[in-house]
Amino acid sequence: MKASKMSICVNVLALIWSLVRRFSVWLSFNCLVQLMLPDGVTVDVLVVNIVNAGHMFVQQHTHPTCHVLRNMDQQMFLLYSQPGIPTLTPPLEVGIICAAPAGEGAWWRAQVVAFFEETNEVEIRYVDYGGYERVKIEALRQIRSDFVSLPFQGTEVLLDNIMPLPDEDQFSEEANAAMDEMTRGAALLAQVTGYDNSGMPLIHLWSLAGDKVLFLNQILVEKGHAQWMDSY
Repeated sequence: MKASKMSICVNVLALIWSLVRRFSVWLSFNCLVQLMLPDGVTVDVLVVNIVNAGHMFVQQHTHPTCHVLRNMDQQMFLLYSQPGIPTLTPPLEVGIICAAPAGEGAWWRAQVVAFFEETNEVEIRYVDYGGYERVKIEALRQIRSDFVSLPFQGTEVLLDNIMPLPDEDQFSEEANAAMDEMTRGAALLAQVTGYDNSGMPLIHLWSLAGDKVLFLNQILVEKGHAQWMDSY
């Protein structure tokens, strides 16, 4: 009888421990923080990735947490360049955070946004440097818990008041190139003006050229790459 009770206790404790571990994993991936642009305040930003002329990722490079990213990048490079780091196993849940290879041997934090079971691939979004990629699952690695404590540094935004030209359903390659030229390496200012239906910030974006402040939303229209809309 005592042995039976002992067995039950062991099983109960094992179940509780399993639930605690699962909750800890859930907590670590569902309490992640995205560094947001503040409402109604003009902030310094850098454009780190351009999806198209009206859709991009920015970093608040003067924010106190941003300098930590460079150190974390180096730590991730050193860790994930080694063999034997655990991979991810399908099927993957949308929203999971992982380590993903980037250019020049770098490893960046990424979030799974879609899973393609037929090809064993996922679409990922780089949460610090922006951009989307479709990759094989075996290319991804499990992320160490201390690498998810830093707020995600890349904020995905849309330029407010601009739309593709009439009769076009997307921005042209010329428009994308023009935006890249105006923002690459430039000191920029951004201000949130609203949010789209999905909750993505709409912004006005300015560049500083000497003593001039250039309104990039308007310039894109003036260059003939977009049309102005009073409301998104």
